[in-house]
Amino acid sequence: MSKYLITLTFTLISLFSFAQTGNVLSITNKSKTLNKDVSYSIYLPPSYEKSTRSYPVLYLFHGMWGDYTDWVNKGEVATIANKAIASGDAPEMIIVMTEGFTDAFYQNNYDKSVMWEDYFINELMPNVESNYRIYKNRNYRAIAGLSMGGYGSVYHAIKHKDLFTYCYAMSGAFLDIAPVKAGEKPNPMFEDVYVKLWGKRQADGYHANYKANSIQEMIKALDVYQAPQDWRVPGLPSFTIDCGDDDFLIQNNMDLIKLMKEKKIPVEFRVRDGGHTWSYWRESLALALGAVGKKFRD
Repeated sequence: MSKYLITLTFTLISLFSFAQTGNVLSITNKSKTLNKDVSYSIYLPPSYEKSTRSYPVLYLFHGMWGDYTDWVNKGEVATIANKAIASGDAPEMIIVMTEGFTDAFYQNNYDKSVMWEDYFINELMPNVESNYRIYKNRNYRAIAGLSMGGYGSVYHAIKHKDLFTYCYAMSGAFLDIAPVKAGEKPNPMFEDVYVKLWGKRQADGYHANYKANSIQEMIKALDVYQAPQDWRVPGLPSFTIDCGDDDFLIQNNMDLIKLMKEKKIPVEFRVRDGGHTWSYWRESLALALGAVGKKFRD
């Protein structure tokens, strides 16, 4: 083969590879539920613009004090998703990166000033899945997140199990708030956040609305899990809990795994070398896309 043909072939391959990349958009809409403009980022896979078919979807949550651009700018979601799809590790999927609020922790907060759960379930998801070609089917819908978003993803996967088939939580901030005993003072670092989320502490030492919104309490209230025999009845999603061995939240993650195992909830626990960092979460995202994609393909 001549040098010219080799160069031409390489150029065509390079152009083809460049064309096979996904696209990230930022969308802002007026939310009726939250009564303000709220934004989200959305990754559209390589074939989206040229196809007419529908795609599975992954809802991806950011951490405390982050925003809807975190996974785009710090998490390098487009690069990681493009690579996973190109290698065949994951099928093409749409990824929706929501705007979360620390005052709500991906829930409705106590004083109802941030009704985030209502916004997500009743407004954002229907809006996104109507405006983009997304399968409106639990089997092709997954949820994931890091830190605060890890908590949010597990919370919604349990509470709204009929909506999601898989949950991948990274370095989850699985709050398990111990009651404050008489004479003790709560940790001031997070107490203001907790009060906004769940109200003031009551006589029993717990925040007023904590137990109703606690992942741990939700799991304790479950019977020992048995998958439904009828395929038309949604069981619990499958879970992966992923946390670094040097992460300050590793004990919270281990405690949650113990509780989930006691209830026989379908969960895999991954511990890798690393801490509460974006370098860890970028690696986690690649693993999550593979795990989610495998579930979509089952």
